[in-house]
Amino acid sequence: MMNIILISLDTLSAKHVGCYGYWRETTPNIDKFAQNAVLFENCFSPGIPTQPCYTTTFSGRVPLDHGIVAHGGTADIKQGVVMLQEILSENGYHTACVSALPNMKPWFRKGWKEELPPAKIESQYPQMVTAEQINGTAIPWLRDRKKSDKFFLFLHYWDVHTPYFAPMEYRNRFYSGNPGNPDLTSFLPFESQPFAEWWLKPSESDRVFAGWIKRLAQEAGVEKITDAEYIVAQYDAELVYLDEHIGILLNVINELGLDENTFIMFMSDHGEEMYEHGIFFDHHGLYDANIHTPLIAKLPDTSNANRITHHVRHEDIFSTILDVADVDIPDGIEGKSLLPFIKGDIPNKWRDDMLLTEENSWMSKWALRKNGFKLIKARAKDWHNFPPRELYHLSSDPKEMNNLVEAESKIADEMDKELESLISEGLKRYGRSIDPLVEQGLSPMGQRAWEWIKKSKYW
Repeated sequence: MMNIILISLDTLSAKHVGCYGYWRETTPNIDKFAQNAVLFENCFSPGIPTQPCYTTTFSGRVPLDHGIVAHGGTADIKQGVVMLQEILSENGYHTACVSALPNMKPWFRKGWKEELPPAKIESQYPQMVTAEQINGTAIPWLRDRKKSDKFFLFLHYWDVHTPYFAPMEYRNRFYSGNPGNPDLTSFLPFESQPFAEWWLKPSESDRVFAGWIKRLAQEAGVEKITDAEYIVAQYDAELVYLDEHIGILLNVINELGLDENTFIMFMSDHGEEMYEHGIFFDHHGLYDANIHTPLIAKLPDTSNANRITHHVRHEDIFSTILDVADVDIPDGIEGKSLLPFIKGDIPNKWRDDMLLTEENSWMSKWALRKNGFKLIKARAKDWHNFPPRELYHLSSDPKEMNNLVEAESKIADEMDKELESLISEGLKRYGRSIDPLVEQGLSPMGQRAWEWIKKSKYW
């Protein structure tokens, strides 16, 4: 058995990573790792944001199967679902995590022999665990491993998740202007959105992320931020800081000789909208900015470096890790092992590029991505007042700004029919009678946003 380290960089969109083509130098250490690894160019999440995606990652099952379709929802995971760490623990692995996930839902706690809390965090900003704090727990743990230990370690970094509070020395790395310039107004539309209620106003409450934009403005020396590009630069500054600490971690792994017997995989659960589509610095909306994530993997003592264009998904991570551990993959698992790709044995047959994905936290929507098009279909109205159906041609419109649902109505109708057919087939296959997006409704977070809209007479 070889050691396995799964590293998740929460909220990291592939489009902001250097080795995925980003124009800023945000990730030199990750890029260096990727030069000697296998990079999957097209990894997509079947459910966003955090809790649906990690449930898929650790169960090998899609949201329609395991039933977790929202972050912060009230639904429980499907009975009988066994998590990755449980299987590895039963097969002789010492399982450990440095992550806040076990505090979120009970199924994330199952199977860990060690839960290693990284640090005490601010109650107002629960994602403000820094990469330095994660490393401060993970690196001593790695140094304490005996050569005979076989372990599975999950490391969960939160730095690029809101709030974007990079150390002060990083904040002007990519921005030299005045973030409060009254002539720059790209951030002002945010003031009419539900998040504005608690992001823009200082607050002493424990409400999540209360006042973080106001705090960012104060620390930048302006009354309020008017230029959204300043906040984009803070996301990228957080990524530079994170990447530096990833470099420190990788150096320690090499120093300890663990690179000789450890499989390492980098992933993210979802990306982030900057201010495309009028969605400001959050991860709702089934656009590629949110569902296209980095996935990079390396076996020990291999020089096989490659870029894989085949479409892969988060449920494949489960099957890949079990395959690396030489453990049988349970029946009924949607995920397929990526180990052949990682070894350089490209399969003659692979699944097509079709993706069925969902969200049910801030919006209730399904999307079908197939043959270069994406159809997004709402199960309920959303507060952005987006149309009930959206169709995008991804190669000519990668930012998904030109809705073709009327111009290409035939394609839209065909994809709509296929999307509903796939959902119906899945419901039968997984023993469900009702679409869980309809059955569960929006998560409590999304419901609170609607209450704000009604109170504020937003429409």
